[in-house]
Amino acid sequence: MAGVKHSNRKHALLSASGASRWLNCTPSARLEEKFKEPPSSSFAQEGTLAHELGDLGLQKASKKITVAQYKKATVLHYESDLFTEDMPEYVQEYVDYVMEEFKAAKKRTPDALLLIEQKVDLTEYIEDGFGTNDAIIIADGKMEVIDLKYGKGIKVSADDNPQLKLYGLGALIEHELAYDITSVKLTIMQPRLQSVSSWEISAEDLLLWGEKTVRPKAKKAYAGEGIQKAGDWCKWCKAKATCATLASVNTKLAKHDFKDPHLLTDDQLLEVYKKIPLLVDWAGAVSKHLLDEAKNGKQWKGYKIVEGKSNRKWSDEEKVKQALLAETYEEDEFMISKLGGIGLVEKLVGKNNFTEILGKLVVKPSGAPTLVPDSDKRPGKGVAEAKSDFKK
Repeated sequence: MAGVKHSNRKHALLSASGASRWLNCTPSARLEEKFKEPPSSSFAQEGTLAHELGDLGLQKASKKITVAQYKKATVLHYESDLFTEDMPEYVQEYVDYVMEEFKAAKKRTPDALLLIEQKVDLTEYIEDGFGTNDAIIIADGKMEVIDLKYGKGIKVSADDNPQLKLYGLGALIEHELAYDITSVKLTIMQPRLQSVSSWEISAEDLLLWGEKTVRPKAKKAYAGEGIQKAGDWCKWCKAKATCATLASVNTKLAKHDFKDPHLLTDDQLLEVYKKIPLLVDWAGAVSKHLLDEAKNGKQWKGYKIVEGKSNRKWSDEEKVKQALLAETYEEDEFMISKLGGIGLVEKLVGKNNFTEILGKLVVKPSGAPTLVPDSDKRPGKGVAEAKSDFKK
């Protein structure tokens, strides 16, 4: 059984990965169709490579393929420009987690099932709906859906996560009768952030969510109907730069009827602060959209494309070095040497050896105080402690 290339996966109009958008803003899926799919980023391609290695690692660990078949299947992955030395170690953390959970499931149910890279059918709730699960573990009474996220930018929570709930819903309707599933555990594994987030929901509540929320919302979304609604889900929407609703929300601040025309109250300041992330993201999307269109030939009234600022750089560092040596300059006069960063050295010695050799020489200073909503799971700091951290 060879691994399925993730880059060849098909995507549904109402995809599980975009569920937070079309469940909250039902017209968004059809609006996004009007825009070209952006080119795949190097981060996305790196994630795809890690997922494929994870799939193959699980197949080897569960003896679905032999070690020889695994080595043959991974040759091209290891030769990829996106492959890094620490990728196998991070992927192995995911494989180990899945296999540990599977081992625990087999203790409860000897014929427990491990499904790898399984497509789930969601057409009972969503027109043309489907998704693909990274790993599913099923035992009598309980099912766990595990999703690998290889990125290291944003920590993602499994709590009430609509993407994971759809994955779980699809797996549940396919296997509930055979395994008498009463509880569904949803897990997001982010090895590069050392994060495992899990959340459980009863099978009954998950099916109720599918019936009462997903089905009616999906019907509207597929037809492109409903009311546009702006929120955090707009961040990944392809239509956000030209979305009139998002623009209205963001420009509403400028039209706010402030009672004091000179100074904002505390409540008004907090209102502005809460909207900064959405505002900044939207402004960046508008700027990028205008520039991309201009580069494709569109003439924007009152604007033109010019060459931006740039810095000088050497065309050939080795030739520069030889030219300076030929002029009798000493190498220590123009060469700079310094200790590499922690990430570079960790890659050099390996993650396990790094802790043993250099663990005592690494310090992690407190991060700068940041103002976040009370819903943030990080523990709050007192006023005196925050002042102390700020001074440091």
